[in-house]
Amino acid sequence: MKNKKLWIALLGIVIIAGIAAFLYQSLRDSAHPAADITDLNANYEVSEEMAKAREKLDKNPQASEVLTVDHSGRQQVALVFDGLPDRAMTARLLDVLQKYHAKAVFFVEGGNAADQPETIKLIQKAGQEIGNYTLFGVQQAEKLSQEDLLQQLCQTQKILKVMTGTEPSLFRAPRTKYTDSLLKSLDAAGIQYAVKSNVPFPRGTLHSQEDADAFAAELQPGSIIAIPSGVAVEMKTYEPGKTNERPAIDKRPTITDDGSAPARPKEDLADEVERLLAALQQRNMDMEFVDGFRHIHYIPVLPAT
Repeated sequence: MKNKKLWIALLGIVIIAGIAAFLYQSLRDSAHPAADITDLNANYEVSEEMAKAREKLDKNPQASEVLTVDHSGRQQVALVFDGLPDRAMTARLLDVLQKYHAKAVFFVEGGNAADQPETIKLIQKAGQEIGNYTLFGVQQAEKLSQEDLLQQLCQTQKILKVMTGTEPSLFRAPRTKYTDSLLKSLDAAGIQYAVKSNVPFPRGTLHSQEDADAFAAELQPGSIIAIPSGVAVEMKTYEPGKTNERPAIDKRPTITDDGSAPARPKEDLADEVERLLAALQQRNMDMEFVDGFRHIHYIPVLPAT
């Protein structure tokens, strides 16, 4: 009798343990992509890369070039996606791009990339480019201290190199001004170009093909279209350094470079992008990588005195 009760008790413990394990796994799988962000320093250690970047800034600082609007007259535009979408949306966007033979750059946050390696592989396998969108998609990256900026850049470079085999050569960040200091930090981190878009994608407004046609009709050849697509990364306990004026994480991935708030999204992003690509194709507009657009040594405009 005692043995029977003991076995029943043990069975109950096993069942309870199994339920607990199931609940733990479910909660972990449904957690925010940035749940393991505190492990980034351990998994993608960049002390050597940071040291090299600091040395270059001290001894031979040079500014990265800026890729901007192409005035060559060629019938082409460039598409840049700001922020890493979830895997399902990424797959749909890649299918749309393939359907219209369109090339694009996905600017991804290092934190999201570390949590979605399969999504990064999808982009790479599709032959699209991947750019550095900082570790957490910080707004106003030019206001970061040099140390914090290098940490954001170098760690994202490291994450993407581990996943793809190559470091990104392109950079963007939300609401960021390209200052001389920022461009020199990009070069020190091994990033060749900063991309300056001129057309914000009107997310949530292309309800029909007619809407997309009207938008495409206003586009100038050589434009760089910035498409908000990512899910914001929540920076939790990550603190590489302290500054008095730390830029915020981009919790509104639809915000435009000039700070204005676009219409609230009401349409599926992949559907809207497809309407745009159909409109561009109808106008015989090629959708090329931004690498082939105008390269300039950017001189920031100083405020009037």
